[in-house]
Amino acid sequence: MSANVTIIARFQIALVRITYLYPSRPPMQKSDDYIINRLLWKAEKYKLPTKSSFYFTGLSPDLQQYLSGQIEGSDSGIPVLFFTRPTREWTLLCTRQIIGHNTHHLTALYIRDIKQITTTAFDLPTAGQPFKPIAKKMKTEWDEIKVIDRLDNAHIFYADRGTDLFALWNILLMAVRLNTR
Repeated sequence: MSANVTIIARFQIALVRITYLYPSRPPMQKSDDYIINRLLWKAEKYKLPTKSSFYFTGLSPDLQQYLSGQIEGSDSGIPVLFFTRPTREWTLLCTRQIIGHNTHHLTALYIRDIKQITTTAFDLPTAGQPFKPIAKKMKTEWDEIKVIDRLDNAHIFYADRGTDLFALWNILLMAVRLNTR
C-alpha cells in the first residue's frame, strides 16, 4: 500500500510542477500565417502544384485579381490554394473560407462551419437506413466533394479527378481541425 501512496504523492508533485510551469491559458489563436504554413506543408506532401492545382501566389496577377474579387474581404482570410478542373469549375482555399465556382454559382463557406466532408460519387442513406452505397463513379474519377455545414446544407467544391481531389479533401480536413481548435 505504501507503494501506491508513493506513486500518488509523486504524481501530485509532478502535477504541481506542470501547473507552475504551464499555467492555464486560453486556447492558442492560430494566425493566418500559421495556417498558411500548415496548408502549404500539407500541399507539398501531395506534390502540389500540379497541372490543375496551384499555389495562389504562383498564379498570374490577372487571375489573382479576379479571384480576389470573388472573396468576401478579410472574412475569407488569405487565399492559399487554387484547384480547377478542365470544365472551368474551381475551388479556392483560403485561411478561413473555402470558395467554389461552377460557372453559374459561387459558393463560400467558412471552414469553421464545416461538419462533414464526403463525396458526391454515391448516395448516403437517410437516418435509420442501412448503408448501401450505390457507386456513380469509380474512385479515380471523383472530381467533386460534398461539404456539409453545421446547418446540414450541402455545398459542392471542385478539383481535377484523382490525386488533386484527394489532396483538396485531406488539406480541407486539416484546415477544419486548425480552424476549430
